[in-house]
Amino acid sequence: MTSKGGDRELVIYWYQAHDRVVASEYWAKYYLIADSIRMNRSDGAMVRLITPMYHKESPDAAQARLLNLGSQLVPLLNGYIPR
Repeated sequence: MTSKGGDRELVIYWYQAHDRVVASEYWAKYYLIADSIRMNRSDGAMVRLITPMYHKESPDAAQARLLNLGSQLVPLLNGYIPR
């Protein structure tokens, strides 16, 4: 959850490449190096979803909204993220 002034946002992000999804920046870098050595490829994607948190809205409600969007978005990403 981030805050700018009085506005709050909930952010969900992950790294995705070569049929692998990780939430850790460190593991993403590890796999980037490993793939670079093993496959001679250093491509991938960071996917970030952001939603505002409305006045008196709980983080769980905002997260549910993002997860709903993510469940619709992830199948569409397969055509754009390297395998």
